[in-house]
Amino acid sequence: MAGGTTSETDELRADRERLLAQMRDANERLVLAAIHADELVEIANAAREAAADNEERFRSLVTSSAAVVWSADANGRIVVDRPSWDTFVGIGIDDSDPEGWLIAVHPGDHDLIRRAWADARATGSPYTCQHRLLRANGTFGWVVARAVPIKKAGVVREWIGMMTDVSERVRIEEAREQFIAILGHDLRNPLSAISLGAELLVSLPEPYHRMGGQIARSARRMEIMIRDVMDFTRGRLGGGIPVMIGACDVGAICKELVAEMKQAYPERDLQFTSVGALLGECDTDRMEQVVSNLIGNAITHGQDPIVVTAKDAGDEIELIVESAGPPIPEDSMSRMFEPYSRGIRLMPSGEIAPGLGLGLYIVSEIVRAHGGSIAVTSGARTTFAVRFPRRPAVRRPPT
Repeated sequence: MAGGTTSETDELRADRERLLAQMRDANERLVLAAIHADELVEIANAAREAAADNEERFRSLVTSSAAVVWSADANGRIVVDRPSWDTFVGIGIDDSDPEGWLIAVHPGDHDLIRRAWADARATGSPYTCQHRLLRANGTFGWVVARAVPIKKAGVVREWIGMMTDVSERVRIEEAREQFIAILGHDLRNPLSAISLGAELLVSLPEPYHRMGGQIARSARRMEIMIRDVMDFTRGRLGGGIPVMIGACDVGAICKELVAEMKQAYPERDLQFTSVGALLGECDTDRMEQVVSNLIGNAITHGQDPIVVTAKDAGDEIELIVESAGPPIPEDSMSRMFEPYSRGIRLMPSGEIAPGLGLGLYIVSEIVRAHGGSIAVTSGARTTFAVRFPRRPAVRRPPT
């Protein structure tokens, strides 16, 4: 019995120790879990604080970059952010009216906005509309309203939008259009009258014949300068020089212009060579401008002989204008096609070169509008090489 009792006592003691060990292990796990939970709570709180900070930064960024912030529900009912509305517009809104915010929109733009908003909602695509919005000072400014749909399971549940003040940009665009109009009408019309008078003088005996020729040449230079400035304005501020693509014969264009230049500069050695088929599609007027500017550049800055070559290059047409003379400096090569990059240059005769320094820039813009490329190399001879598709894919309407 004594032996049995001792054995049972040992088993009970062992069971108790196992139970205590399990309890200690469980307590340790509970303590670790509690610590981990505290850490998770701290991480979650930090994440919420970071999200709140990011949201505040985002709202500050949106508010500072937009005239008015707004949103819309799934039914298209627009609600403007009152602080930004009050800052930019400064007049009250009837919240019971779904279109109450239109009170600050120019009456002439209401239908435009309704159509654009209806189209965006019908297709679930981003909304964009430029319209006039009343300012707090009582004048109308221009804004671009944009909104993106927030979708869930493919269904739009709300819209987030903003109206950005673009009044300064519109003012610049209007000034550009007025500038082009002045060049195109107010200067060209009197210049045409001068050219007509010069033609009459040329038909008279000396000294009027010589005087008429001088006036005609000066008028021609003025016309080229006006055209260059108009093209520069369109190229820099109007999204590129527009082209109208149609059937053309590059060989005929080059041949005719070389003949004209020979007549204008009988003392210069101008040569023309054509290789292969040169029929294609281009803007004939603009391509004449490219050839004329490149030949004029060679006459002004290069030496004889000046060789113009038009080549069949398969799906492309290549136009090459070569001239002799000293090589172009490396620093000038890198800025060759930038406007006003050549500065004051002397002709081989020692006279100051005419023009505004826009010719090569305009050439590059016209070539780019045709989907082509232009390159220049300079050593013993300076070569301008233009390549453009025989049938350009880009067709840009005139502006």
